[in-house]
Amino acid sequence: MAFNKNWRTLALVTSALCAMPAVAVAQDAPQNEPTASNVDDIIVTARRREERLQDVPLAVTAVSTEALERANITTVSGLRTQAPSLVITPGVGANKSTPVFAIRGQSQQELTILADPSVSLYIGDIVAPRAQGANGGLFDLASVQVLKGPQGTLFGRNSTGGIVQLIPNAPTGNFGGYVTATVGNFGTLNTEVALNLPLTDTLWARLAVVNNTDDGYLYDVNLGRNVNYTDNRGVRFSLRWLPSDTITNTLVVDAFKADEGGSGGYIRDVNPAGSFNSAPARAARNYPTLESMLADQQARGNRTTASGTPIFSRVETLTIANTTVIELSDSISIKNIAGYRDVSSHNYEDTDGLPIPLLEIERRFEQDQWSNELQIFGETGALNWIAGAYYFTEEGLDSGASITGAVDPGAIQPSSVFAYPSWADTRVSAENTSYAVFAQGTYAFAGIEGLSLTAGVRQNWDERSVVVQNRTNSACRFTTDGDNNPATPETNPGLAGCFLPLSVDYSEPTWNVSLDYKFGDGKLAYIAHRHGYRTGGYGARAATQAGLQRTFEPETVDDIELGVKADWRFGNGAFLRTNLAVFYADYQDIQRLLTDPTTIPVTTVTVNAQQATIKGGEFEFLFRPVQSFELSGFWSYTDAEFDEFIAPGNIDLSSSPFARAPKNIYSISARYTPTIPANLGSELSFGASWFHTDSYVDNDTFNVTAISPEYELLNLNMDWRNVYGTDASLGIYVNNALDEEYDFGLLNIYTSLGFNSRTPGDPRTYGVRLKYEF
Repeated sequence: MAFNKNWRTLALVTSALCAMPAVAVAQDAPQNEPTASNVDDIIVTARRREERLQDVPLAVTAVSTEALERANITTVSGLRTQAPSLVITPGVGANKSTPVFAIRGQSQQELTILADPSVSLYIGDIVAPRAQGANGGLFDLASVQVLKGPQGTLFGRNSTGGIVQLIPNAPTGNFGGYVTATVGNFGTLNTEVALNLPLTDTLWARLAVVNNTDDGYLYDVNLGRNVNYTDNRGVRFSLRWLPSDTITNTLVVDAFKADEGGSGGYIRDVNPAGSFNSAPARAARNYPTLESMLADQQARGNRTTASGTPIFSRVETLTIANTTVIELSDSISIKNIAGYRDVSSHNYEDTDGLPIPLLEIERRFEQDQWSNELQIFGETGALNWIAGAYYFTEEGLDSGASITGAVDPGAIQPSSVFAYPSWADTRVSAENTSYAVFAQGTYAFAGIEGLSLTAGVRQNWDERSVVVQNRTNSACRFTTDGDNNPATPETNPGLAGCFLPLSVDYSEPTWNVSLDYKFGDGKLAYIAHRHGYRTGGYGARAATQAGLQRTFEPETVDDIELGVKADWRFGNGAFLRTNLAVFYADYQDIQRLLTDPTTIPVTTVTVNAQQATIKGGEFEFLFRPVQSFELSGFWSYTDAEFDEFIAPGNIDLSSSPFARAPKNIYSISARYTPTIPANLGSELSFGASWFHTDSYVDNDTFNVTAISPEYELLNLNMDWRNVYGTDASLGIYVNNALDEEYDFGLLNIYTSLGFNSRTPGDPRTYGVRLKYEF
């Protein structure tokens, strides 16, 4: 079901809606005053208990479900415009279902199970450490919370950059629900249904279902269709049981499935000295020159390609969480969180976007994880405390197959790497286990009202057990030390012996300490220090046993954050919120993914940059001069640099820029909610937002082409609640209203194979949303 792809329909609907208030006013009907959002009700769980946002001495951004709905944000990737310091890009060489998160310049480019991200995604209280399937639909959520900076004490290791947490709506004792349908251009049809059903006085259920489809907007002239289409669906079932006044048990089952197109891409830059651009190499493979293919692509534009590769992304996830809360007394309670997550992913990407098979990648990924966290909360006099223990284990199989420089099969390329006569496959299986104990307390000083001290510590133990298989269709791609004598040459074990078991252990404490002072109603100043840790691991692409046995070490960070959160209320009813945080972070052994340009196929390896410094700040504000008008926005500044970075081969990369760390990100939004007649509806509002991000390097391996240009987006929306006194609401959105052309890095191996490929950002999208609540 496609939305009319011209502006006349949208203009007619908008004009009619804008005209309605004038008609109703002329009838002297009762008036509905605009309803201002109550910012005091923003509740977050940044310290694993419910608190007002303004009472938390940390930089936290809470994104409301209303904001997501108005902007038609249906994927995790869409959150990139909603919070300062947050950058979300497609996984490098991966697909649309595998986003990469960066907060305050800290991110992880490696996507295998042998490494962990520095920004952790949480679904409720369950961590989702693997990016595959992370881009599931955002549906029926209470809020999205973005925690900035190291969160290792209460959320665990591998959060040196921060946390993105999706909080689902919980069942309640009231019957109700909603049905939503959104129709837009590019064939967009999104539907969402939620039902809250109290089965008994002590047993409540909630069911939510979502389905998102569109035709995509990247057209492949050889395939004759768009290749980045959307087709995914999700279901969440929650059950809350209250067997007594002191016990609550909540079960949440969350399933997601996608069978859709890939990211798709096009070539932006070529290196004439690329490996397969010489006349002999081209003749043997029936290749035109890179320069001629680049000229053809430039003539097509960045939303049309001639790849001819039937790319796809297929993902299934299942997440189960069971949370039990027992109140032992008025001051002590126990919370146990048991979790399970299963991920299955299969995707195929043409990473060069060319009409020849220069580099095709096919990934298969299987993972399942179990976790259990026991928390004890208490209040002892002026001390508010939490202590606990955590266990996590995962097993997975990760395969990254590719073909490089194959003979051109013609306009339509095969739908699998393994259809080519020669291929390479980096296949790893792993079991990762983590244990931790932690405690944190906040002490309110009796002598100085409003002054509190928070201190916490966590001890982490991590284990990796790995089996590496790295082969082509006919040979093993690494040598082994068969006689356990490093002085003798390594030998190729052949396909029968092409596997290498490895294991390593790590441990590290993390901690935090902060001092905060409430110096007035709704005003808080704080200073915080945190020590964070991200576990180390193995690479899987070295050519020798000695190389495969080399680990990359854990990275650690010590930061200082100063912040002021303040609500200002004026005599005329005006309201202003200003939240400011500045930070300085010192990283040791920060992990980076570098390309080895000396090998074909091209390989990458994770290494440690010895020392790096990231500093900057964030400012968020909300200003409501009158009840009918609201102005809000944010600005973040990030200055990241390597103080010492000596890569393997004694190559000094200290002057290389940080990847995915734009200097400035800012957004400003306005919303007007005029007074309307009561018979017209409960609320009518008009919103506009402007988002900007500076240019940034998009690849850990820096070269002159690895730059994502700055871009700016203008988004518009209208929201009409309780249309004509009914339970129906109507919304209109226009995202990227100026049709700004921007893109993200797909793969950059300019110095070796000789290309930099991009995947385009969303063009202008618009649509109409109808919601019925009951």
